[in-house]
Amino acid sequence: MQQITPNVYVETKKRGCNPGIVFTSEGSVFIDTAQLITDLLEMRKFAKEKGPIRYLITTEGHIDHIFGHHWFAGETTVIGHEQLNDLFWTVAGDLDCYDYSVDVIERQDPDMLHLMPTREDYIVNRPQITFSERMELTVGDTQFNLYHTPGHSSSQIAVHVPKERVLFVGDTIFSGCQTWLHSAEIDLLLETLDFLETLDVDWIVPGHGPVVKKEYIATQRQVILDWIAAVDEGMKKGWSVDECIANISFADRWPVDIGQGEMMEYIQRTNNVKCYNYLLEKAKTEGGV
Repeated sequence: MQQITPNVYVETKKRGCNPGIVFTSEGSVFIDTAQLITDLLEMRKFAKEKGPIRYLITTEGHIDHIFGHHWFAGETTVIGHEQLNDLFWTVAGDLDCYDYSVDVIERQDPDMLHLMPTREDYIVNRPQITFSERMELTVGDTQFNLYHTPGHSSSQIAVHVPKERVLFVGDTIFSGCQTWLHSAEIDLLLETLDFLETLDVDWIVPGHGPVVKKEYIATQRQVILDWIAAVDEGMKKGWSVDECIANISFADRWPVDIGQGEMMEYIQRTNNVKCYNYLLEKAKTEGGV
């Protein structure tokens, strides 16, 4: 794991989201969970050697952020946004979440497949504490400010740890890798990026990719605006959504995050569709239709 402050550790170089651990004087707080069993068990062991795991905070409901929640069931309290159930335990693609998870473990963590619970025994472990717009949590000597930051998903949250000057933003930011817009509400996402710029932090832990400085928020905003601009130009040429998909690709700009290279076509297609529909709706609104 990467240590970014004396009390904050993150994992950014494995398949799945970037889970983190914040150590306090009264135990640890996890931010999301790892998608591979090997990684999540190593992180749990590392945390428990220093004391109890006090809370697990969930930034969103997509499978790569919550797969490991099973291993925390009955041991600690899960916290998330009140709309989290809208996307909890969901995944892109044809497989359901359980079969998708088994497939990932078979391909990328096969030595731990024997530890994968059966479908009947797997505990989804939804949040026991939820909030609406903002929540303050104090654990020992450390305060956590939780903010509803919709955009990537309706239940997206950010976790600000002022003492450590660290901000966990989940999939609001993808650093150095493909941005997924498949579930995004674009205007809300751009508003959230504006809000995050108001917070006084040194380090931002994105949902995927390396830890970044606050300046990277502008880079993420530009990625989204570039997608919109490319699709807008296509629509002005009279392209249909299928023609936009065929002609617009950002695949050469960034790789897909670790372990998900097969999703490149999906990302290009769904980002085109999302931006196309966004611009259609915007034109209707502005035109008064």
